[in-house]
Formats: sequence, C-alpha cells, structure tokens
Amino acid sequence: MAGRKGPAKSPDRTKRTRSTRDAREVFLDHLRKTANITEAARIAVVARRSVYEWRDADPAFAAAWDDAIDEATDLLEAEARRRAIEGDEEYVVSMGQLVRDPKTGEYLTTRKRSDGLMTLLLKAHRPEKFRERYDVQQSGNITMNITSDDDAL
Repeated sequence: MAGRKGPAKSPDRTKRTRSTRDAREVFLDHLRKTANITEAARIAVVARRSVYEWRDADPAFAAAWDDAIDEATDLLEAEARRRAIEGDEEYVVSMGQLVRDPKTGEYLTTRKRSDGLMTLLLKAHRPEKFRERYDVQQSGNITMNITSDDDAL
C-alpha cells in the first residue's frame, strides 16, 4: 500500500467535510421552500438531530429557521388562495370521455375552484366573522344528594 497515509475516509466522513455554515445555508434554503425539516436536512446532508442541535445552540439560526418556516407557510397560503380564487383548468369529461367543442373540435375545459380552501382562508383572515360558533348556555339548578353508601366509593 505504497503512498497511502492511513485509512480511507468513510463515506459518512466525506459527506461531513462541507462546512457547517454551508450545510446550514442549504438546510435553511430548502426549509424556506418546503417547511419540511427532514427533507431539508437530507438535502443539506446532515442528520435531522444535528439541525435541532444547531437550533438549540444558536439563537440566530433558530430565528432564521422560524423565518424560513414562515416563508414556506406564506407560499402555501398563496397557493391556497390561487386555487380558491383562480382555480385550475380541467378537461370536461362526460361518460368517461373528453368532451370536444362541436364547432372547433377542441377539448372543452372548465375552471375548477376550491370552495373548501376559500372557507379556510376566510376563517383564517376573518375569524370574528367566519369562525365556528358554539354558544353553550346552561340554566337551572343542580342538586346532589350524598348518602352514607357513597363514602365507600
């Protein structure tokens, strides 16, 4: 084994040769896009446990983590709003077949919006008006009789 100075690096050690700072930036960048901690750690080639240790040890990293989650959530909300208001184009299907326009021969489409997403957005942004209301009122008296038999319970 001429020319060799010690054992070859293990694949795990080779993956960790990238600086922690670069791994943190990769992690935060992917977290900003997905809000998925496990996936972001995998893309950054670090253990999930490690990113939690970084978060506990570094307040600046913890703040950046929270900002990344907020940005990803904003993206989700924007997409929910788009689907609720604009919707998506879908082909018109009848009896399992795509429907064509009789004049042009082109497939017909319709825009499908999401009433469920619209409801969730309204509840989130105007809870005082659109939240579920449960008004429970009780009136009257409650009478309890305690007997000597109840002491054994």
